[in-house]
Amino acid sequence: MKLSDSFFTNLQPHEIWLWQCAVCWRAPEAAVLPEAVDWSALVRVGLWNRAQTLLLDFLEAHQVLAELPAADLASLQEGAAKFRQDAAVMGQSLQIYLQKAQARGIETAVLKGLSVSQNIYGNTAVRPGGDIDVLVRARDVDGSIGILDEMEIGQNWPNLMDDRYYARHHLHQQRCTEDLRLWYEVHWALDHPLTRLTIDYEAVLDRTTPGTLLGAPVADLALPDLLLSLAIHLVKHAIYLPSVLDRPDLARIILADGMLMYFVDVAEVVKQHESEIDWPQTVDLAKAWGAAEILGAVLQVCHGYLRAPVPAWVLEALPVVGPNRVKRWVMQKVVAYETAVHLGQPPNQLWKFLLITNGAFILRPIRLLDLLDYCFPGRDYLQRRYGSGTVWRGVGHFWRALGQYGRIARDTLYFTWERYWRLRRQNYSTSLFNRLDGDA
Repeated sequence: MKLSDSFFTNLQPHEIWLWQCAVCWRAPEAAVLPEAVDWSALVRVGLWNRAQTLLLDFLEAHQVLAELPAADLASLQEGAAKFRQDAAVMGQSLQIYLQKAQARGIETAVLKGLSVSQNIYGNTAVRPGGDIDVLVRARDVDGSIGILDEMEIGQNWPNLMDDRYYARHHLHQQRCTEDLRLWYEVHWALDHPLTRLTIDYEAVLDRTTPGTLLGAPVADLALPDLLLSLAIHLVKHAIYLPSVLDRPDLARIILADGMLMYFVDVAEVVKQHESEIDWPQTVDLAKAWGAAEILGAVLQVCHGYLRAPVPAWVLEALPVVGPNRVKRWVMQKVVAYETAVHLGQPPNQLWKFLLITNGAFILRPIRLLDLLDYCFPGRDYLQRRYGSGTVWRGVGHFWRALGQYGRIARDTLYFTWERYWRLRRQNYSTSLFNRLDGDA
């Protein structure tokens, strides 16, 4: 992949402007830009991709803000102002949390959001995120939640299920202020347990080094762990990526799904720490975690579209084969829906429904495709998970997987029913689609 004429050929002018902003935001004068551009479309897609801070600065550097329609300029400025306000509110809260965590001996790494925004972009208002994600050891989850309770950040969103549901089947607990403005996610993992990832989270935290964030003590992730955590989170949302990596309209697909800044995060880590990244360790960890394809797909995009200096041997060591034919077909339908919406075309209503429900459950329609992958994971996973890749180990895992999925189904029914009656008693909407998924 190269940022070449063929790359530009497949994009509309406003899409080119946004990609050039992502590549050249530190040196706007290096951007190669078309003269005619639909400013309204640029602002709309920029906001959808959470790039308002970078885009506003980029347009100002090119002295074109006066050319924007007044309403679009106002939208862009308001979006950037909201990021600044969110960063201020979250930053103040995070400082208090981190100080309390250190006093209690709770090692805390801050994922994405404010951490990436400050450490990579040098500005918390670039990528404040919609919530604060912290990673702690599993044994410290209750202690972390206790700190949030002291800060009056608790179970204030009635739509949540019981904590037991998330503890058994999820990757974090969620808390918020009473006004629902400030949200925390206390992570003990980077993804749901029923995946083929085999991440040693204790080792991740063992590799952290003492650092500071916004003047408060924090555990800084090692660079390999930082890259992998960003890539895993990205593909957890852009689940289609390994299936569409070779499509000529990949750049548009990324914009349509609002994922541009997620890729920029990874690319900027590579650009800023090119000489410091231990690439052999990164590749080894990716393979040990079962995240080789995930990292390989993300790094291909960052190298080919965002000029991240990823060594060629690293890309070769992380080949992307892609999923089976059925999953690939489904992912093609997903991106077709996203692209239709992006281009203002009528989307497929069936896929609209499936993607809406995909955000409403842990046991999600699209993620159900992972069921076969997890039940029949292949020898590599069995070896990583159990230290043995024999047929009998595979049979044992199959029955274990069915039991795990059975428990999810049982708990989903039970805790959904419990949630329904709890919300009724509170005169709160019982809709399963009352979700306020935060930006990352």
